[in-house]
Amino acid sequence: MPHRVETPFALVLSGQVVRGRIDAVYTDGRLDDGTQRYLVVDWKTHRAHDADALQLAVYRQAWAELAGVPVEAVRAGFFYVRSGELVEPPELPGRAELEAILDAATVRG
Repeated sequence: MPHRVETPFALVLSGQVVRGRIDAVYTDGRLDDGTQRYLVVDWKTHRAHDADALQLAVYRQAWAELAGVPVEAVRAGFFYVRSGELVEPPELPGRAELEAILDAATVRG
């Protein structure tokens, strides 16, 4: 049972507002210090397993800030409906890395 569904967010990265909706958030136990852990899930209905992990990184950061927990307390994955597979990228960038990516894209753009 999801903890939250279709949760809207507005995250400021490098002075730019990034808005979106997180499909689902599940509770996922607790860290050793008692902090609630979460799993952020983005549902995908297409066949190819080619979704961009940066989307999950943004969702993960947004949920951590909304929930008031460290980003390390939030896992994130794509659930591919057709195959029934949850794919969690092994390493997702945090806030500083997301801002660096956005800054680099702005300079190139």
